[in-house]
Amino acid sequence: FQPGDKVWFCHGGLGREQGNYAQFTVLEESRAEFMPARINYPQAGATPLALITAWEALYDRGRLQEGQTVLIHAGAGGVGHLAVQLAKIRGAMVITTVSNEEKADFVRSLGADAVINYRTQALDKTVMELTGDKGVDLAFDTVGPEAFRQSLPLIREYGTIVTILDPEQSLITSEARNRNLSIAFTLMLTPALKDLNDALEHQGEILRLGGEWMSEGRLKVEVSRILQLNEAPVAHKLIEEGHTLGKLVLMTG
Repeated sequence: FQPGDKVWFCHGGLGREQGNYAQFTVLEESRAEFMPARINYPQAGATPLALITAWEALYDRGRLQEGQTVLIHAGAGGVGHLAVQLAKIRGAMVITTVSNEEKADFVRSLGADAVINYRTQALDKTVMELTGDKGVDLAFDTVGPEAFRQSLPLIREYGTIVTILDPEQSLITSEARNRNLSIAFTLMLTPALKDLNDALEHQGEILRLGGEWMSEGRLKVEVSRILQLNEAPVAHKLIEEGHTLGKLVLMTG
């Protein structure tokens, strides 16, 4: 890199790293990649953590393949809307859940094949109808214990569920064992927390490839709202209440 180059990266604020609520930071050169030409700074700031999370969940842990069917919970969310696009790039059939029609229209625009409004439709019945009673090959939980629990009977035998959250121990039930399901966790901050250099380099490669797809127009990030840094409590409240579409961004100036 040269002074003035536009770069993007992901700093988690764990281990030896600084956090992101600041105007400046210092990082190893190998952790950064050139920022895609077709995006702006808010989009660049919003993408890396969510992109790496979705990539590792679907491609690395879930081993999603062309022709498979994936259930993505909260497909209009920060991680979910990137996961929908990554799954379509891989050639999978995408079923995703949303809470309202605005979000349904949004995920359809990203390529989702089937959209389930979990407030008005029965998740279990709809998924089984869509899959001919076979269930999905992969379920991706970005919501929490209830979504994890609901997913288990909707996955075909020998299928996989990946979660970014911590399901209650009681949810690891005989349902998963009897169906020979693989249960995987993904926490993209682990390499930084544990100082795992190979994994950190892999995440840099994810940003490089993802950046190429963004430059080609195959992948995009949705920034629904930009707030100032002193509005961080507002941003956290919006996320906790589940009222976000895509990503929120905090600007330092």
